[in-house]
Amino acid sequence: MHDHYLKANPYDEGDPIYYRINYRLTESFSISRDQAANYHDRYHQDNPRRVSEGYCDFCNGIVGIIPIIYGINESELAFMKKAQAESRIIIGDGLVKPDSKMAMFGCKVCKTPLPKCGTC
Repeated sequence: MHDHYLKANPYDEGDPIYYRINYRLTESFSISRDQAANYHDRYHQDNPRRVSEGYCDFCNGIVGIIPIIYGINESELAFMKKAQAESRIIIGDGLVKPDSKMAMFGCKVCKTPLPKCGTC
């Protein structure tokens, strides 16, 4: 199930995916939610969950990822610049244009866009 649900980014099993896997275990094996959660948690004893991580070609390794925000309003700019200074976001250049592929996440270390972790 991990291969199926994490195929877009094997380094990010956030809570929605974690709970979706539990739901599928419950449905597929006709077991209770608690049994599914226990089974899934046992799997993660040997395979820790990787949340909000991705592979950065520039850093040549697994790194934390942060969202890239495009098209910021003037009223939000001060708040967004503060968040960027704290390495919580990256302010993207320009607006997202129709039919363009722009990275939604960037490397928390070097701030490089990571299109393999999702595009918009």
